[in-house]
Amino acid sequence: MTTPRGTRSAPGDTASATYHGERTRREVMEQDLMRLGLWLTEHPEAAKKNLKPIRRQVPLEPGVYYNRGTGMVERLYSPQRPSLGGRFFRISSDPAAQVDELRRRVMEGR
Repeated sequence: MTTPRGTRSAPGDTASATYHGERTRREVMEQDLMRLGLWLTEHPEAAKKNLKPIRRQVPLEPGVYYNRGTGMVERLYSPQRPSLGGRFFRISSDPAAQVDELRRRVMEGR
């Protein structure tokens, strides 16, 4: 099915070809991280209370971080320099941590 603009659309299921092609469902894991970032954006006091803030402009070590400026939860697998003015909170030092563990740490603390 095509739209008047010539783009293709599916009438029912809108999951991408990547979602269907991946055996690991990596796209689903990223969706869970986006939901966690949205929850943190709606509850900013949880980040201050339960997470470790990164206050210096030193390279971020591998791990999982919440970027308060963009509202995203990101997995970093190699050291990276933070953007200027970015407000980062470390959720976990393990970049491959399960989303359930990250959610528990964000909502309950250590």
